[in-house]
Amino acid sequence: MKHAHAFLGGTLLALLAAVPARSQEPVAQERAVDMSGVWEISSETPRGTMTRKVTFEQDGSSLTGTMETRMGSVPIQNGSVEGNKLSFTVVFSRGERSFEMTYSGTVEGDTAKGTYQTSRGEVEWTATRVEEG
Repeated sequence: MKHAHAFLGGTLLALLAAVPARSQEPVAQERAVDMSGVWEISSETPRGTMTRKVTFEQDGSSLTGTMETRMGSVPIQNGSVEGNKLSFTVVFSRGERSFEMTYSGTVEGDTAKGTYQTSRGEVEWTATRVEEG
């Protein structure tokens, strides 16, 4: 009987040794994105490449700021950042007319890419941070 207990105990120890130990280190969390700063957003249009300067201010998941256009500064509306995903809207007005562009995309370091929606359809965009916030 002593031999059976010794055999079972030895087998159990061998099995436990074969199972990888569970790490006590915390699981790495996805690095939070900070969009704060000045970015250049570019997209291809029928008239060629359109590049606009955007200044973002981020507070938690809230994203605000301005987009510079030929017609002046336009405020960022409904902006948010969740993980590495961002979205925001800009509304352009010319006289009595206005149109809305809703941007969505992903951020990786100092670059971002995605699409924006207009009444005419979807357009791809890319962005590069040019100045830290």
